[in-house]
Amino acid sequence: MRASPFLKYRKSFTTGLKASVEYRFNFFLSLAGAVSQVVIQTALWIVLYQGGGEGDALFGFTFTQMIAWTVIAQLVSRLVRTGFEYEVNSDIKSGSLDRYLVKPVSYFGYRLFSFLGDKAAQSLFSCVLLAAAVAVLGTVTGFAVTGRNAALFSVALVLAFVLNFLLFWCVGLADFWLTEIGFLFEAVRIVIIAASGGIFPLSVFGPEGERILSLLPSRYTIQFPADLLAGRIPES
Repeated sequence: MRASPFLKYRKSFTTGLKASVEYRFNFFLSLAGAVSQVVIQTALWIVLYQGGGEGDALFGFTFTQMIAWTVIAQLVSRLVRTGFEYEVNSDIKSGSLDRYLVKPVSYFGYRLFSFLGDKAAQSLFSCVLLAAAVAVLGTVTGFAVTGRNAALFSVALVLAFVLNFLLFWCVGLADFWLTEIGFLFEAVRIVIIAASGGIFPLSVFGPEGERILSLLPSRYTIQFPADLLAGRIPES
């Protein structure tokens, strides 16, 4: 009897979920890196805002918005971060990719659902951490998140997962033409993170730079979800 496609990809999802739980220490190290960046950037913004005055705006952000956006963007950046491209590289270089060609499963579907499974447990933990961060920000700075923004953020985050997967899937396919691609992965990752608002808001690049970067799909992996939760996208 032929297996249902849903069952096959559910198994791929479960495989990714088990790997995420098994190697959860990597995720906690990644979160530690995000916390350190939040601390550094918060100190920087306090200096630039001259103590955090709410009346002044910098790059289109009030101090409260900037601090909230920094926390949200760093967590989103860690959440959508990939890693499967190295496995694609290994499959192509070792020739093990051919085993997927003779099996009734799509290699693309297998990698996609494994990636989503890998992010499932991390997303649950990060959402709890994000809720706690928002609560602290609400107490300290008065920052508040509406139910509408939280719901839209959830949808945008799922789409950001898929979009970031597609971006690095395209990068990973370069393995067919290059022998050593590890350095390319890291170079592309840095460029994409910068172009998506994962380091600073895109408004830092000036109106013209922001307009150009807003045309790229990478914006919707970090900047757009963070703007939604921070309440920077007005209701239509």
